[in-house]
Amino acid sequence: MKKTFRLALAAVIGLGTTALNLAAAPAASAAPECGVFADGAAAEAAAAVESACEQIGVPYAWAGGHGAEPGPSRGDCNAGAGAPNDCNVIGLDCSGFVRYAYALAVGEDIINGITTTQWQSSRVVDRFLSSEGYDPLLPGDLLLYGTAPGNLHHISMYLGDGWIVEAPNSGALVRVSAASSHGDYYGAVRLFEGGTSSAPAPGSQRVAYAEGGELWAKDGDLEAPPEWQASDVKKYVMEGDRVAVLKNDGALLVKEGDLGPDWYTVDADSVTDFQLDGDRIAFTEGTDLYVVDGEVDGEAVHQDAVVKAFRIEGDRVGVLTAEGELLVKEGDLGPEWETIADSGVTDFQLHGTRIAYREGTALFAQEGELDAPSVDQEVDATAYQLSGDRLAALTAAGELLVKEGDLDPGWFTVDADSVTAFHLDTDRIAFAEGGELYAKDGDLDADIVHLGSGVTAFQLDGDRIAALRGDDLEVKEGDLDADWIAVNPDSVTSFQIGADLNRPIMN
Repeated sequence: MKKTFRLALAAVIGLGTTALNLAAAPAASAAPECGVFADGAAAEAAAAVESACEQIGVPYAWAGGHGAEPGPSRGDCNAGAGAPNDCNVIGLDCSGFVRYAYALAVGEDIINGITTTQWQSSRVVDRFLSSEGYDPLLPGDLLLYGTAPGNLHHISMYLGDGWIVEAPNSGALVRVSAASSHGDYYGAVRLFEGGTSSAPAPGSQRVAYAEGGELWAKDGDLEAPPEWQASDVKKYVMEGDRVAVLKNDGALLVKEGDLGPDWYTVDADSVTDFQLDGDRIAFTEGTDLYVVDGEVDGEAVHQDAVVKAFRIEGDRVGVLTAEGELLVKEGDLGPEWETIADSGVTDFQLHGTRIAYREGTALFAQEGELDAPSVDQEVDATAYQLSGDRLAALTAAGELLVKEGDLDPGWFTVDADSVTAFHLDTDRIAFAEGGELYAKDGDLDADIVHLGSGVTAFQLDGDRIAALRGDDLEVKEGDLDADWIAVNPDSVTSFQIGADLNRPIMN
């Protein structure tokens, strides 16, 4: 539900999860006056910068800005986070600051949460990693700092030209700083599409499809010619600028960069399944799980667990054992596992700092640290999916339910009956009633748009939607009412679009 806020202050995005450990910012005299320093940002993003700049001089307060509505609030005293007196300060912390700025700019509380949940928000339209530098960024983008999606501790707003505005730390005021003043920049998120100065995220414009065991892929315009990739393909996955294939003889091959012919053999035979996420490759040989971290030719580290199913997400690895025990580790690939549930788990999913799993059709979810309590979602789910700050569940009666924000009770009914399949990505929801495909964009209560008939499979990724009608693959991009473009009019047996930032549905 939209909430309107009085335009008075500005800034918005989250409570860090650990104490700040920031490099010293430049002297105040060296910083320019706050403002929009580059062209190309969406009007909403530019307005958020202006709102953020109005907060210059507002005190930092640990946990400030996280009330029921955005805006400065009394902080928490937290000596361990370097904020022993912040319960006596009315102000904003880093994530509360960006939350407030965007709420003032657009009249809606669109980026509530802490840094880790803001990174995975369903409102995000694009993500950038530190390896891409600052060049792709536009004013209004939100820069996050830390070592992994589950270990982000600070957020700021980009002004352009290498400058940020931030609520830096306890005892300081909202200020302009050099983006380079923080040594652990992890990446950035964009909440509104900007101008043409932004390069697409690696792999975001890719389409791959199989014709039986023959794999083809294209990058860029939907009408670009496809490039042949491999034969005898059992499974394939795109992730960022990587493409991986599992051959019928058990060989796992990965390439990165362009779609040219160079493959690296991760394992020459006996691979039974695999996944990609970020710069990690996980694969099984029967019930033995291995993970490669970093370069494609890195060491495959054996994971000490007997595996029935597995998933990787960021710096987390999860496994389900034959006894129904769900184990997750985060950080390095060493031997330490955290038991999420000790029995009865039938399947699970990882997404950001969230874990969802079923015991039969009973759905549970948790968020944050691995030892956080699991929350009963009070629904019998035949399928479910995590995406950003949204969780969706499909019931046996065909009811599609979605919640966003925290994991507390309260579902929104997208469709009360007859849904047969669904998919979430960013702030879009697509679902089928038999062969009829529908979608909505934006708020959960947005209008539903009929997209087509005769659909046998579909996928969302960013502003693209793909649909398979028999063996005819069509893709549209942009608005939901955009025209379909034929990618391959016949013989397609499976497909994937985009860099797979969204996680698969579990059913």
